Amino acid sequence: MKILITGANGMLGSSLCRLFYNEHEIYALHRDEECFSICSADYSLDLKDLIQLQTIFNKIKPDLVIHCASLTSVDECEAESKFAYATNVMVTENIARICSDGIKLVHISTDQVYGETADHSEDNDALHPINQYGKTKLQGEQKVQEHCPDHIIIRTNIFGWNVKPGKTSSGEWIYNSLRNGQKITLFSDYIFSPVYTKYLGEAILGLVHMNFSGVINVGSPIQCSKYDFGQHMAEIFGFDQSLISRGSIKEHSFIAKRCAKLDLNCSRLIKMKMDIPTWRQSILGFSDESNNLRL
Repeated sequence: MKILITGANGMLGSSLCRLFYNEHEIYALHRDEECFSICSADYSLDLKDLIQLQTIFNKIKPDLVIHCASLTSVDECEAESKFAYATNVMVTENIARICSDGIKLVHISTDQVYGETADHSEDNDALHPINQYGKTKLQGEQKVQEHCPDHIIIRTNIFGWNVKPGKTSSGEWIYNSLRNGQKITLFSDYIFSPVYTKYLGEAILGLVHMNFSGVINVGSPIQCSKYDFGQHMAEIFGFDQSLISRGSIKEHSFIAKRCAKLDLNCSRLIKMKMDIPTWRQSILGFSDESNNLRL
């Protein structure tokens, strides 16, 4: 199968390239001068350039497209709302339009689209994101639904290892801080359903092979707080757990508004007999690959 992955130098994109490479032809799209991910071929371009994008699609003729490219910084989206719209909505529309003619499209969305709504299931049509990141990602979902019939929209919250120098995810920040003996504060009232990038990749292929189409949450079936997440990571890696202090998201000042409760209802995934790890199992996977992937 020919798989085209956008945002291939990002945390998720590079993980998918690595996971799929041995069994599939992997084509990586990125915006850098160098590709840091393992692939069959890579292309550097601005995804807002529809003509260049169409030319590459015509050349590759992919069977599956996984659209990972996105502006994921919540505060940057808030400060640069036009850039966020161009990256998360316009680019997604370009991808969806090109895939409209018989190409399966997997679009990576976020738990932030739920915002302050109490129902975090895929059946909830009354979504209320409270920041520009959530709003633009929801608009991106709508572009996919409008233009590409054969799609999978995945709402998730991921952590993993970056391959691009200078990039650090929240999970890596926790790891690096504790490894270096630095004290950190993690929110005990921020609730989420994180999943390791590798396990999300396995779920993506599973959904594709099942010929699933529609919106689905993919995350830990058991929720946790940021504080509990950090404590368990410290335990797994043998770091000093006392370095982590409890904090409250309500007492922290952000540029963008934040929701304190963003756990995902994964009932649909569970009913489909999809085996998705808990957040504790995801941290074990993160640990298992640490020697090979950490910078």
